[in-house]
Order: sequence, then structure tokens, then C-alpha cells
Amino acid sequence: MSEFVKPMVSIIIVNFNGKHYLESCLSSLTKIDYDNLEIIVVDNNSTDGTIEFLVQNYPSVITLKLDQNYGFAKPNNMAAKIAKGDLLLFLNNDTEVTPTFVSELVDVLLNDEQIAICQSLLLKPNGEMDSSGDFIDKIGIVYNSKEKINEIREISSARGASMIIRKKIFEELHGFDEKFFVSFEDVDLGWRSWIRGYKVVINPKSVVYHYGGKTHDSIKNEIAFHGLKNQLVMKITNFEPKYRINSMLKFFFVYGFRELKILLDYKFTGKTKMTSTKYERTIAAKPSIKVIIKAVFWIITNQKYLSEKSKEISASRKVSTKELEQMNVLSDIKK
Repeated sequence: MSEFVKPMVSIIIVNFNGKHYLESCLSSLTKIDYDNLEIIVVDNNSTDGTIEFLVQNYPSVITLKLDQNYGFAKPNNMAAKIAKGDLLLFLNNDTEVTPTFVSELVDVLLNDEQIAICQSLLLKPNGEMDSSGDFIDKIGIVYNSKEKINEIREISSARGASMIIRKKIFEELHGFDEKFFVSFEDVDLGWRSWIRGYKVVINPKSVVYHYGGKTHDSIKNEIAFHGLKNQLVMKITNFEPKYRINSMLKFFFVYGFRELKILLDYKFTGKTKMTSTKYERTIAAKPSIKVIIKAVFWIITNQKYLSEKSKEISASRKVSTKELEQMNVLSDIKK
């Protein structure tokens, strides 16, 4: 009787001037208990000596050096195309992993063929909760759960900081949407997985410590633009037509109301109620009026892309929006 061979895992890390993080990340990967794997680092044209560091210290790591910063989606897609593994594990460079984090993710997929994606439990370096999964409400607003969990559970989408997906399903979904550039690519991928009839879960036994990069002031507006634009794209393409206009109108109304409430809470109490909830609304960066106008203009001028993506999702849809609501994949968040 032949011994069972666990599937090969391709760990994919996108890096941009993050050598100081990458050193700790790769060091922690040398201590894991899963050996049927390869590591691919995609470098977005860093200028901090990342490539030299990899060549000198990690010659076995497959390195792709790009000619400019392509964000998150495209570099991951490029790595996925050359990956030899049956499973793709996307990992942020600002993480430190625990020894069993890969095996715990793999075991979940091996035990249930319907599961497409599994996320690790993300903790901050001091042990506080960073993320126990993302949840999407009925109008498409995304919330990050900070709830402490002990068992595997279904989530709306997995965080790209540490998530594993079957390569064949990643290819079926055409990978991350490269129009997103940065922000919410992982949410879009998870949402589309559910639409195709797959499941997304989190396994709290797979633990990863996530530092969380600090956004530089000079690029905050750019990240805010992509964050808002991508949220609008998801509503237009992932909701069925009869839900789109309603979700868009409610989104802007609710979004504006909640922003005002947060400002008033801060003005009168010096803090916001968001900090004490189990679910924290996910925003890449708060958009200014200028950024909002820019995002809306992008939507108006990219109708061909939106139409093509909507048609593709509709053609492959196996689970309706109504069914996703009944399954609590899309549900009102009780904070």
C-alpha cells in the first residue's frame, strides 16, 4: 500500500520595498512542518536590495523581478501561472508564520472538496486579533471580523495576507481581478467563489502573525481611490442586475451616514464605537470628495470591462444572491 503524498503547495509572496519584513517572513517559513512546497517571491521593482538579499540568502526561492510596481493582483496572477503546486498559498511579506500553518490549511481542503479557499487566523504581533475572516453585508459593504474563534467556520471571503486556494479553481475564476490593482481583490475572489458554488472558510488552528503595513501619506489618496472603485465594481458585477442599483444607492447613503456618525462619536467622546465591535468596517483609506468623484468617473468610463465581467459571472453563476443571503454569506452584520 503506497504512502499518501500530500499535495504540493506553492507559497506566493508579493514584495515592494519590504526587505525588512521579508527577512522575518522567510525565516519563519524555514521552520514549518510541510515540506512538499515551493516559495515564489514576486518583486515589484524594489529599490531596497530585496533581490540581492534573496540571491545571497535564499537561492532556492523562485524570484520574479518586475519592471515596475504592479500592485497586488497582477504579480500574484503571474506567480500562479508558473506555480507547480496544486494548491496556491498567498502570503503577505509582513507576516510571520507558525510551524503548522500550511498543514492546517491543506487538511481543510483535503477534507472537503467543496471548499475552494481557506484563511489562516491572523493575529497581531502582540497576540491581539487581526482578522478571523471577512463578511459582506446585503449591500456589499465588507467587514473584518475580530471575533475569537476556536473552530473552522464559513466566511464571506478570506484575507490575502494568508489564504490557500485550489489552483484549478483559481484558474477557473481567472485569478485576482487585475483591474483592482490593490484593495479588495481577495474579497472579490471569495465572493465569486461562493457564486460558483464553492465555499470559503477559516481554520483558527492555522495561525499567522500579521504586522500590517503602514500607508504612506503620499499614496493614501491612491489607495482610497482603488478601495472605493473596487467596492463599486464588486457591487456592479457580483450582484445580480435587480440588486445592483439598490445596493449602490444604499451603499452611498449608509456609507455617508456611518461616516457622519463616526465623526460625531469622535467629536463628542474622543473615540469611535468601531474600535469595540466584533466587526470592523473594511476601508482601504477614507476617500475625499475628489477621490469619490474620481472613482465614480472611472466606473462611468469603464463600462465595457464591467459589462464583460458581469456577463461572465452571470453565465457561470450557480448560487443566486438570494440564496447567498439565505446561507448568510451576504448578511446584515450584528455588531
